[in-house]
Formats: sequence, structure tokens, C-alpha cells
Amino acid sequence: MKANKPRELQSGSKTLPESRCRWGLLRRRVVVASILGLTLTAVPAALVAQQDQASSRGQREPQSPVQPVVPRRATHRFFDRTNLLLFAGVATVRALDFTSTQHFRELGNNEVLLTNDIVDNKPLFAAIEVAGTAASIGVSYWLHRTGHHKLERWVSIVHIGVGTFGDAHNYSLGPAR
Repeated sequence: MKANKPRELQSGSKTLPESRCRWGLLRRRVVVASILGLTLTAVPAALVAQQDQASSRGQREPQSPVQPVVPRRATHRFFDRTNLLLFAGVATVRALDFTSTQHFRELGNNEVLLTNDIVDNKPLFAAIEVAGTAASIGVSYWLHRTGHHKLERWVSIVHIGVGTFGDAHNYSLGPAR
């Protein structure tokens, strides 16, 4: 039988056992992989650090393309001239509703939307008319705050239109039969 002698490899000018040569190759690969890994992680970190230093010195970074800014629509103050006139119109229509309702109640006609007891109680009915005006202004304010400026004005316009129609109807009623 032959003696199991480790095989020897030639590496450069020296002769090395095969097992030592394999470990050397493995070690060399590990070292190269480590250096490559450190390089790939350290270089981007260094570039980021350079960018941070450049921006701290007042130099600007290249900017990405800017999206066009849509100009914000000009808003108005809530109690501007137009709204004040509209709110005055609502208050006037509600006052006319109070007087026209009292007028046809004196003629003996019955109220359709509210009970006759509420309408005959003048302070209570006046408070309901004021609350109607306040509700109209409140809805307009809510629409103003949410950016619905056209609807804000239309609330008062519709309120004036419907109230005027109701007032004309109330004054046109004759005595109850």
C-alpha cells in the first residue's frame, strides 16, 4: 500500500500542500468579497455625506422638474359687500314673512307650515324668523369656509326668492270663508 501523503501543489516558486492552497484561495476570495462589499456600502454613504456638506455650505442640489403650480382662486371676505346685501335681503324677507303671516292670521286663515299656536305667539314666532335668518347665514358661512363661494351666495339668493314668493302669496290671501 502506498502511504497517504498529501498532494503538493506548486504556487509560484514554492511548493505547498493542496489543503493549504485551498484555504489560501478561500481566504483570498473572502478578503476580496469583503473589500468589494465595504466599497459598495461605503461609497454611496460617502456620496450622501458629500451632498449634505455641499447643501450645508449653501450650494444647491440639482432640482427635480417642478410641477406647474395652479394658482389658488382669490377668495373674498365672508362679510363683504355682496354678502351683507344678501343677508340684509334674507332678514327683510323673513321680516315680511312675519308681517304677512300675522296679516293672514288676522283675516282668519290657518298657517300651513307651523301650528296656529306658534304663529299666534308673536315673540316665539319672531324668534323662529330670526333663527331662520341665522341658519341661512350659518349655512353660507359653512360653504364659505369649505371653499364653495358660489353656493355660499346662492343659499341667500334662493332664500330671498322663496321667501318673496311666500310673502306675496300670504298678502294675496283674502279672508277665510
